[in-house]
Amino acid sequence: MPGREAVANGGEMAVRQFSAELRELRVSAGSPSFRSLERLAEPRGSLPRSTAAEAVAGRRLPSLPSTMAFVSACVAYAAENSISLAPEAQDFGRWQQRWIRAKRAVDKLRSGTSDGGHDDSEPAEEPEGGFREQGDPPLAGNQGPAPSFAPQSPPWGRSRLPDRSRSWAIVMGTGHYESAELPQLPAVEANVEAVADTLTTPGLGGFDKDRCTVLLDASDLTSVGSALADATRSVHDVLLFYYSGHSLLDEDGDLYLTLSRSGYTSLYFTAVSFTRLARELANARAEHTVIILDCNFAGRALQTGAIGDNTFVLCATGPTRYALAPPSERFTAFTGDFLYALRGGLAPHELGEALPLDWIYAHVARQAENKERPRPQRLSTGDTGQLALTRVVPPEPTDT
Repeated sequence: MPGREAVANGGEMAVRQFSAELRELRVSAGSPSFRSLERLAEPRGSLPRSTAAEAVAGRRLPSLPSTMAFVSACVAYAAENSISLAPEAQDFGRWQQRWIRAKRAVDKLRSGTSDGGHDDSEPAEEPEGGFREQGDPPLAGNQGPAPSFAPQSPPWGRSRLPDRSRSWAIVMGTGHYESAELPQLPAVEANVEAVADTLTTPGLGGFDKDRCTVLLDASDLTSVGSALADATRSVHDVLLFYYSGHSLLDEDGDLYLTLSRSGYTSLYFTAVSFTRLARELANARAEHTVIILDCNFAGRALQTGAIGDNTFVLCATGPTRYALAPPSERFTAFTGDFLYALRGGLAPHELGEALPLDWIYAHVARQAENKERPRPQRLSTGDTGQLALTRVVPPEPTDT
């Protein structure tokens, strides 16, 4: 086992390396002053000038919310001054991975000093990371061209609803966390309840209430695995999986969906590996699979290579972007638009009775563009884009 001196040196080197990376980002963004960084990070409320100065000086490891506020402020400053940053400098997922590596080294140092040594770590801050608040500085340079939408609806083709007796839905979300490093997400409970209700309401949704599993604030992998096993054994037509909550990345950049007991340094044992989840869904007996992810870095799901045939994946944001949780809104940004689409908002008459997933995607992407929010992404294999989850419900007549 390494001696205490080696552990201490490793922790110190990790903090120095991380601070050097923050300094490099600040320089490449145009060397904004700490006052400017504090101003641009004000919507997050988590980057005092003293914290930013200590972070770049390498005196202590900043918290993850402070780190993300620092990166976001640098990106915003560069955008204000027309400075082009490299894509990796704006990759919030990569910054999260760097912070986790440094945090693990510091944790080793703390454990080495817990028997009487002095712990000079940073006092815990009130976390504000994870989903970005709507007021955060805008992110510069969305990857890829913005989507364009024809004034008339495209020929969606003939769509169909799931066979209620042969389909299954899993609606999952985590909004309450035991770890102080993961902020609470009160909107997730509303997300889960509304999505499950919409999918199973007779006359509207395509799923039976008895064949819809709701997992809110699951605490361990066993409960998720049991629900997944029940669904994959029982489904023969459409299998749907929805998730809302924080997501984290491991050192290899793999996506993990968090549970209430998840933590940054124990992902393998406390969070759901999306790659493993996707493989389980692909091996189910379903004819079609639908995956909907409302979480940070959701676009990483499209890069796993584990997506099966006849599968439609809809992601709230790209592989390097945060999802939004506007504090003034009942739902998170993406799920709010998704629910509006599922309930037939602005659906053209030529769609007929059902609302195909291709149209759902076009609707939420258009809403994101109009509201200047992160752009959703999708992947569709086979003809699953023509599948519908809900039907168009005609408006009730009003008295005249």
